[in-house]
Amino acid sequence: MTKEEEFLIEMKNFFENIDKLKLDLEKQISETEKARNDLLHELELGNLNAIEIMKVAKTLKEVLQERRQYKDELKKVMTLKGFTDKYNNKLIVGDIIQALKNLKTLQKQLEERKYRPRMITNLKCVEEETKECQ
Repeated sequence: MTKEEEFLIEMKNFFENIDKLKLDLEKQISETEKARNDLLHELELGNLNAIEIMKVAKTLKEVLQERRQYKDELKKVMTLKGFTDKYNNKLIVGDIIQALKNLKTLQKQLEERKYRPRMITNLKCVEEETKECQ
């Protein structure tokens, strides 16, 4: 696969998956918020001793840090989504797919290239049909 094809495939995946990535991050944030609320209720309503409070607080800190990572990632995705929303994703993805097909067709044509002499017929590069002129 050529660098151009790899780039176009990455670009296609980017436009196709940005909405899914946003939804996944929002789901992760929601789940960590539920865990945070559970821990806060445990602190509020549980009859905990000092060691248990410290364990809950440590877990709460970890959950909050995880939530922050998801929120920071979501901010990046939303910035990129602002870019992708300017374009109709289906149209640009269709154009990318067409460009990939065109590249494959061009590569096939280049691999099967043959020279047909116009004036001189005894050239080595046309002695055999399978041999290409270099």
